[in-house]
Amino acid sequence: MKMKLGLLFLCLNVMTACTQDNTNKQNVNKAVSESGSSQSPLLAYCQFPASAPTAGANQKAFDDYSWQMFLSLNWVNSQTQRGVPDCDKALDASGPRVWESWKTTSELFLPNAAAPGDWNSGWDGVNTPPKLSATSKVAKRIQAALEAEPKGSGILQAVGGWLIDQRGNPTYYQIASNEISYNYIVSNQLYNADTVKAFNPVNFPWETAEIKASWRILTNMDDDTRYLTLTALVEEFDAQGKSKHIFTSQTLGLVGLHIINKPEGFPQWVWATFEQVDNVDDKEAFASYYNASATNPNQSPCQPSVIPCTPKEGASFTTPDPLTRLTPIAAETLLVNQTFQGMLTDSVLQYYQLVTTQRPNNPNDPGDPLGTPEPNIAANVTMESYIQESSNCMACHQTASGIDSLYHSDFSFMLLNATQP
Repeated sequence: MKMKLGLLFLCLNVMTACTQDNTNKQNVNKAVSESGSSQSPLLAYCQFPASAPTAGANQKAFDDYSWQMFLSLNWVNSQTQRGVPDCDKALDASGPRVWESWKTTSELFLPNAAAPGDWNSGWDGVNTPPKLSATSKVAKRIQAALEAEPKGSGILQAVGGWLIDQRGNPTYYQIASNEISYNYIVSNQLYNADTVKAFNPVNFPWETAEIKASWRILTNMDDDTRYLTLTALVEEFDAQGKSKHIFTSQTLGLVGLHIINKPEGFPQWVWATFEQVDNVDDKEAFASYYNASATNPNQSPCQPSVIPCTPKEGASFTTPDPLTRLTPIAAETLLVNQTFQGMLTDSVLQYYQLVTTQRPNNPNDPGDPLGTPEPNIAANVTMESYIQESSNCMACHQTASGIDSLYHSDFSFMLLNATQP
């Protein structure tokens, strides 16, 4: 069953796998029973989880937690209030998803540091098509080079380079924050770059959450029933990756989703990342970013040491950037994925998989400010495409700060978007 996202936007034996699967299903049924509901077991996942597993819990516990976040955020949103699921409706009911109602960076960081208004401003239950660019993570060390480009037209990933899929189209990105994050930024005027420079310490409240989504253009050769879809205005680029300052309407398919959350007791946050199952893993059919004949995959398309990014000799902005998954999805995570995908056989969400959940094992040890990340590597192929072998969400975000600020911004790069008054 196809679910539209509005107009906006083994090494384990069979017995072990079956036992784990049955245990997960029993837990779901228990949750539904305790809620007093006779509806689908999925209803137990309508609300965002109230708390995270205890520090030091195993991978399965945190992966279950990540799936609960994923399902609750992909529930249809209330018509009247941002960030509130309509649990009277089915998971696949039409309308904007919960995370789709969250405030995006373009709604929060307005030109000239204008106040963005209250959380529910501009919400009528139906999102208008957003404008999306091909901007992925932007490292502080190359931020200055991007300032010469019009805001929103940057096209570099964390270590340089855009991402072109196997159809020759760019990958587009979207960032949004929940109400707690939004209200903290607004109440402290952290949408103003001058305020950010002097503000210390930045300390987001417990239950702050952010998402980052990656999208690819769906063509008439793609099966859109396997994707969460979005109608958006996407930025066009020339052969050298320079913005044409033109936006055209396209149907996009979700290929990646980061969910980061600061549950109580986890000052280093909890990091979940999901992907569409056809990105690189299905080698027998078309994969959005995989090419079996590629001899040197996972390489940035940019010429070395050239800023802004310039295509390598013989390539252009439409040259596909083939990828493989360098860190396999853990066996424990695969089992959790199988359980949830088995519950979602009537939903488009069955075509999504958790890649991993990274969290601190020792979140409150003063001698270990990073908290000992587990697992150490966490990479989404659509967002950390060229740094998969070294990608560590917590280590990267520990360095986050605002532009020209000497102070860290509590594991969030959101304040890099603050504007000058």
